[in-house]
Amino acid sequence: MARFLNPYLQLVFTVAFLTAGEVFLKWGALDGAPESADWSGSTALASPHVWMGIGFLCGSAITWVLVLRSMPLYLAFTICSAVHVTIPVCCWLFLGESINVGRWAGIALVIAGIWIIARPASQVEERV
Repeated sequence: MARFLNPYLQLVFTVAFLTAGEVFLKWGALDGAPESADWSGSTALASPHVWMGIGFLCGSAITWVLVLRSMPLYLAFTICSAVHVTIPVCCWLFLGESINVGRWAGIALVIAGIWIIARPASQVEERV
């Protein structure tokens, strides 16, 4: 059970749940009526994909609180920025959305930023 409560594993769950939640919400929004027929978007609430997305987002909130109990916020928030990589890539893979060259460059910068900020913290933990 202690391994399951590892903050880094919980952070992976947070990113995965956030990614899944956003992809399911988008999928549910596409299931609804066209924008011209439903300006409020309320018909999307009938989609099971929307409710699955909400469930994943609730799961991410739970795992995020577990992360914050044992990890500095600056580090947790920086690593959680991985959603800026996972969400576009999953939308590209599962929803057929396109990613232009500039966006790919931005994704590479996000990965580099996470690595630059998280690497010193992981080296400190290895020494402890």
